[in-house]
Amino acid sequence: MRGLIAPLTFALLSACVSAPPPATGFRDPTVPMRAVAALDMDQFAGRWQEVQTYLPAGASCLLGGVTFAPQSNGDLTVIEGPCADGKPRNGLARRIGPSRYMFGGEELWLIWADFEYSVAAIGTPNGRAHIIARSLNPPADKVAAAREILDWVGYDVTKLAPARRR
Repeated sequence: MRGLIAPLTFALLSACVSAPPPATGFRDPTVPMRAVAALDMDQFAGRWQEVQTYLPAGASCLLGGVTFAPQSNGDLTVIEGPCADGKPRNGLARRIGPSRYMFGGEELWLIWADFEYSVAAIGTPNGRAHIIARSLNPPADKVAAAREILDWVGYDVTKLAPARRR
């Protein structure tokens, strides 16, 4: 009986684990994704500029900029844009977990922010990601750090491109 406990436990646990979803974007879905555990939303709030993202051919930006306004219940008001090539969205992002929100029918994760909240990485489990900053010309070392974090959680950072202004 003792010899059956470990294999039986493994079999039961294996049955609870489902196959990873198929890759649909620029992220390996088999790599665990993580969000910032202790994000100070008051410091994160405000206007951010899109610095790098996965741009479609010929596009200059997807967000352009984004403003986050925390609500008292933990949700976020999100205002994207302006962007000449993107389709900015505005609305309420419902909090579904620490630094994780449901916005526009997809999950939005706040993946990383530097200590000063001047550069951050945001993304979706299905493979969209953005490096955002408070200024249009953030320090290169902080952008590099954001790229390293995105790489760590499974994004293909070789395909990230600088957002351009028109």
